[in-house]
Amino acid sequence: MDQTKLAIYLQDLPMGEIRWYDQLPSTNASALDWLHQFPHEYSLIVTDRQTAGYGRNRRTWHSTPGASLTFSFILYLSQGELDALPLFSALTALAVCDAIASFFPPVKTSVKWPNDVLLDRKKVAGILPEAAWQGSNCLGLVIGIGVNVLAAAVPSDQELLFPATCLEEGAGKTIDRWDLLHRILQAFITRRQIFPSGAFLDDWRNKLAFVGEEVTISGSDREAHHGIFKGVDEHGYLLLKEKNGRMVTFPLGDVSLRPRVS
Repeated sequence: MDQTKLAIYLQDLPMGEIRWYDQLPSTNASALDWLHQFPHEYSLIVTDRQTAGYGRNRRTWHSTPGASLTFSFILYLSQGELDALPLFSALTALAVCDAIASFFPPVKTSVKWPNDVLLDRKKVAGILPEAAWQGSNCLGLVIGIGVNVLAAAVPSDQELLFPATCLEEGAGKTIDRWDLLHRILQAFITRRQIFPSGAFLDDWRNKLAFVGEEVTISGSDREAHHGIFKGVDEHGYLLLKEKNGRMVTFPLGDVSLRPRVS
């Protein structure tokens, strides 16, 4: 693959400049640097291998040449979108779910709050939105996406905080990575047209994993909170019903959700 071929593959989408690298430390880090040059919206960075990829809270994101799809793209936000900035994780997760469903309609995906896409309750894709700021002014938003396409992309269990899978394993057949890239971007562009809205929130709620189940929430206070996951409110805040009946909300941020293991 190269930039020219990628541009042809994505020519029906309103993309900005497209950059392809055989190897890169991090597509998000490179896109954040690039954003300060104000490239066109939907400018895109794709790499076959990340050597220093990262997810939420700077956790390592694994990327395997030929087996992973790893890319980041640049957005400029309206005021309404800026007000809903924390919800871009969910918007992107829904787009990834749409793309996977377009290949494998019987396969059921779900979203692990706030930013992981699951297949059979195992992580198949991760999403990392990062905004660039100049004082209180948001210059733009970078959205990074990593998808485990083939089995070689799935790290060993010892390296994982949460079980992982790949599209090849979860759906039982392989797909073309560049076709997947096209469908994710196309789904994102389509869903962004109704973002944020009640319809978007309803779609997210319907896709959330572990609703009604007992979960453990690790908040920014580092304290573990146990209870029943009740979904999200209109702001995207997680709702947890504790054993004493008290409802607790958790904003997006340095918070993780884990289903309780019986």
